[in-house]
Amino acid sequence: MDWTLIAQKVVLSFMTATFSIGAFFSFVVAPTLFKTLPKSEAGKVVEKIFPLYFALCLGLDALSLLAVFKANVGFILILVLILTITLNAVQLYVIIPESREKKKIGDREGFRKIHTVSVVMNLTVVVLNLLGVVYLIFKPF
Repeated sequence: MDWTLIAQKVVLSFMTATFSIGAFFSFVVAPTLFKTLPKSEAGKVVEKIFPLYFALCLGLDALSLLAVFKANVGFILILVLILTITLNAVQLYVIIPESREKKKIGDREGFRKIHTVSVVMNLTVVVLNLLGVVYLIFKPF
C-alpha cells in the first residue's frame, strides 16, 4: 500500500472540502440569510453557524497538515496550511468573541471594522485552500 499516495489524496480531499464549505457558506448561505430574513434574525443565525464553520475549517486544515508531512507535496503547502489554520483559529478564538462584545455594547463602528477584518481573513482562507487544491491537482507526483 502506497501511504504517500493515500496521504496526498487525504490532503486533496480535506483541502477541497475546506474550500467548498468556505465558498458555500461565504457566497451562498450568508448572503441568502441576509436577503431572506430580517437583518437582526439573519445575524442571530450567522452568529450560531459561523463558529461551527470556523471550527470545521480549522479541523479539516489541521488534518490536512498532519497528512501533508506523509504526502511529500512540498514545503509551500505546509506554509499555506499553517496560515489557514492560524487564520481560522484567530477567527474562532479572537474575532468572534470580539465581534460579540462589540455588538453587546452597541459599538457599530467597531463591529463594522472587525467584520471587515473577518471577511478578508475568511476570503484569504478560501482562496488559499483553492490554490492548495489547484497545486495538488497539477503537481506531478
